[in-house]
Amino acid sequence: MSASIGPVERYVVIGNPIAHSMSPAIHADFAAQLGLPLQYERMLAPLDGFAQTVASLKAAGVKGANVTVPFKLEACLLADALSPAAEFAQAANTLKFLPEGTMLADNTDGGGLCRDLDRQLRTLGLRLNQCQVLMIGAGGAASGCVAAFQHAGVQHLTVLNRTATKARELAERAEAIDLPAAGGGLDTPPSHFDVPGASVVVVNASSSSLKGEVPVIHPDWFERAVLVYDMMYAAQPTPFMRSIRNVETPCSDGLGMLVFQAQLAFEVWTGQSPNALETLIKVRQMLLAKPIQ
Repeated sequence: MSASIGPVERYVVIGNPIAHSMSPAIHADFAAQLGLPLQYERMLAPLDGFAQTVASLKAAGVKGANVTVPFKLEACLLADALSPAAEFAQAANTLKFLPEGTMLADNTDGGGLCRDLDRQLRTLGLRLNQCQVLMIGAGGAASGCVAAFQHAGVQHLTVLNRTATKARELAERAEAIDLPAAGGGLDTPPSHFDVPGASVVVVNASSSSLKGEVPVIHPDWFERAVLVYDMMYAAQPTPFMRSIRNVETPCSDGLGMLVFQAQLAFEVWTGQSPNALETLIKVRQMLLAKPIQ
């Protein structure tokens, strides 16, 4: 495919640390698919220098940025306008620098998760709007998905967390945007939040797999689940995935979420949508060839 004629547009991913990020490979593949002259690179920002980093990028003519830990909250505060997803989460992973000097903040994490869940559910003859979701965790990763669940038509959201009050608070915020929800402690059984006829999708939005830990929830959730999903990803199954491998339920890590959230960010920046599944296959091969430490 011959590349389109035009100026090279620059994009970056900002984080600390950032050397491990697979985003440059993902966006390079997106650009190659569509023949776009696009440059995407990693940008290490000092822990106390995110705002200065963003200002220098805008001054240099960079068109947009992805944002990863620990800057997602600060990215939201710096923005001139927020998407509904970013406004709900009060965190942003995508910034678009507009010609007039203003900055739009979006959060594509939840949308990316929903696209990947829907992709996998379709292989089972299901759609996400036929399901209730159990989400483990009530922190930033979890709150970043609530608005997307509501937009996707999820029938009910149950939030379980080690600190039950945090789970209930997030559930109340979900209810405020018309997503039926409830929260409780990790040991809460599914019978408390039964939605007749709705399939159960279990999503681990906690950071437990990064720590080599496994959240212990009521076993009935796994018995009823049609899909179990860990937002974390690695070359090998995560600790959460390994903990339930005796259950005959499809189980996935979060690499698809990474690629699909990148697809959404690419759409925000360029108005074009690459084939994320094609890229996902390549990124999975890269991950297996060179495991992330």
